[in-house]
Amino acid sequence: MSVSRFAMRNKTFEADDLRDVVGTAGSNRYAPQTYSVRSDTGHFSTTPNTGRIAQRSDRVDYESLVDYAKLVIDDLADGAAVPAAFMRNFARPISLEHLDDNTRPVILAVDVAGIGEAIHDRRDIRLVRDVGGHHVALSNVEVDAILTDLATAFNVQGDEKLLELLREGERVGAIALNKSRIALRDLQLPLCAEVEVESCDHPLGQDPDRMTIRRYLDRTDSFIVLFDQLNLAYIHGTLFRDDAIVGGGATFLRYLRPEALLVPVTSEKGAFTVPQTTFDADSTFGVVIARVADGDDVLVCDDLGDEWADFIGVNNGSTPPRITFYHAKHGPLSLGASPFHVSVSQAMKNLRRMNLAADEIEQKMAGWQTTYNNDGVATSIPRIIRGDAATLQDEIARARIAPDTTRRVFIVTSSLSRQAVENALAAIAGGEAPDPYFVQLYWLLSSFFSACTDMNANGYVSCRP
Repeated sequence: MSVSRFAMRNKTFEADDLRDVVGTAGSNRYAPQTYSVRSDTGHFSTTPNTGRIAQRSDRVDYESLVDYAKLVIDDLADGAAVPAAFMRNFARPISLEHLDDNTRPVILAVDVAGIGEAIHDRRDIRLVRDVGGHHVALSNVEVDAILTDLATAFNVQGDEKLLELLREGERVGAIALNKSRIALRDLQLPLCAEVEVESCDHPLGQDPDRMTIRRYLDRTDSFIVLFDQLNLAYIHGTLFRDDAIVGGGATFLRYLRPEALLVPVTSEKGAFTVPQTTFDADSTFGVVIARVADGDDVLVCDDLGDEWADFIGVNNGSTPPRITFYHAKHGPLSLGASPFHVSVSQAMKNLRRMNLAADEIEQKMAGWQTTYNNDGVATSIPRIIRGDAATLQDEIARARIAPDTTRRVFIVTSSLSRQAVENALAAIAGGEAPDPYFVQLYWLLSSFFSACTDMNANGYVSCRP
């Protein structure tokens, strides 16, 4: 269910009792596709997305099979059994076909951050317009204007299968609520008119599968839909139910660590001069050094170039030893996902680096023994902020080979407030409709926490109180 291409797509567990071997941290980012259960009454298997239920047994005649089917149907219809506590940790895929007739979509939001990443960062696609019979790529200014135009929470209105999309009370599109998926049938925004999407695998103007923005959004399921039932979310083509968000998000909040020094932060890295020896105190980099990474015996700035993280910290004095990657970002306060897409992608992509392989560290040593240069300014800030260059590799090796070393990943940001998140979750638990961009933030960060767990690491967000 992750919104990141760097996350694990699926995995399989097998044990006598999964409760003994699978932690609950991050588990609600996974939706069971198939599972089997052994109990005193037999061995059963099921596939939730098809509704198939089977019991392992010897061959039986058709009358016994009918009796078994009736028994299962009666059990399901009775609905008296409470789902196992372990299974409730997981978000559950739900078929649109089985939605209650009274459950209606209320908000649609385009995955603008994901599209922007595909255009600007991954360069998978480009936006073009026909000018005099020739297709011309849109400038960055034009692309950003279109993305801004798409960054709207469209209200969904109607009681039929074809529902209208409204912006400020004006109809701008339509979606179709089908049995298998939600389709974007119409989208009429002024800046998107006559703009098409091409794959960058083809030369400009030569993509045979060039399509309108509306068709691209529909084909790639690049939107989320929220319902009047707050625990439902249709994300990237699948409907999920996540009871944790309705319950106040207590588990989610445990990953957010308030840091008061982030309140007065004004920039990510600060300003630079040649004689400067430290990062500005009112920068996110400065807060990482002064507080968030406090206690690390070794702290290295790995920003720019072959960057694994903005800072890498090692503490061999703690029990157990620890290795920490710090990703620092700055921005205005927001409860949306956009400020986090880059940092989450970077953090998840570099989880594999947390083993600090000896040959890769050897290649980094020369760069770490220089001073920090930024935007052409050669400062006097040492990249090795704590520790000694002569013993640095040995200290890293001690942490790497220790059998009990813990690994942590911090996204340090001034753009998020823990109290604001807590208030939003409490409002949702109290019955208020969630902002679609907050739901996207919730799912994005939950995917990050889960990805860290998959790689035997602990993920956190250090943010404003």
